Amino acid sequence: MSTLSRSAAALAVALLLGACSEGYPDESEVVMLHYGMEREEAVTAMNRIAEDTSRRNPTRFAWLEDCVLEMHVRRPVDGRESRTLALKGSRAETDQHPDGEGYRVTLHRNGSDDPGQTVMHDLPWAEATQMKWLLDYLQGTC
Repeated sequence: MSTLSRSAAALAVALLLGACSEGYPDESEVVMLHYGMEREEAVTAMNRIAEDTSRRNPTRFAWLEDCVLEMHVRRPVDGRESRTLALKGSRAETDQHPDGEGYRVTLHRNGSDDPGQTVMHDLPWAEATQMKWLLDYLQGTC
């Protein structure tokens, strides 16, 4: 193989590898979910999803005793909202907004017909399913 052919092949491989990484998040942005996570690790994963500054209402979660999550939502108009989410005796669900623009994750009391508490809304499908998985996982650690 000539030097020119080797150089062209090396350039083609470099371009191919560079093109493959475009549009994909780097490792520091990827939320890795797995069974065996510590609670703190699961809450940190929830916060990575929920604190995205591109969202209208960035959210932060904290673990409290008795299987309760504390949720803090920053709202641009009326400030900050805080509430608690009891995981024991609850089930997490995802549904798509009627307008088809994003997904919502809600927490419902078992055996109740209540509308549930919205945990997150306007999420892409992947993040909504990750958030539901994390809620289910944390509930399983109670």
